[in-house]
Amino acid sequence: MAIEYKNKVVSVTSTGTDETVYTCPTTTSLIKYQAIIKTLTIFNTTGGAGTLYIRFFDSSASSTDTIRIFGTSDFAAGTTVNATDMGPLVLESADALKIQADVQPIRAYASIMEISDELRGV
Repeated sequence: MAIEYKNKVVSVTSTGTDETVYTCPTTTSLIKYQAIIKTLTIFNTTGGAGTLYIRFFDSSASSTDTIRIFGTSDFAAGTTVNATDMGPLVLESADALKIQADVQPIRAYASIMEISDELRGV
């Protein structure tokens, strides 16, 4: 098993559509992937307040569900939201974290522990 620590910074410059912050690598016939999002912080760098949604895309669900894990209609200018206040987020192969806001630009920072495990004889 190998562990790789990554930081990801994303600028969201569109409104009304989901923007992917991070996607866990897809498992292959040789390597299984998982990721733990230790920190996910969203910064409102605009001059005004807006609405913010943070969504989890579950690629293993039969209907490929996108689940809202956080939402606020009062994302004030110059403030931050920490989506991992209640604990880390676990992603399986091809799962993704997405954000949507009706103001832009906003910035997202993610601290990620990516886990890969070689599949021997499976």
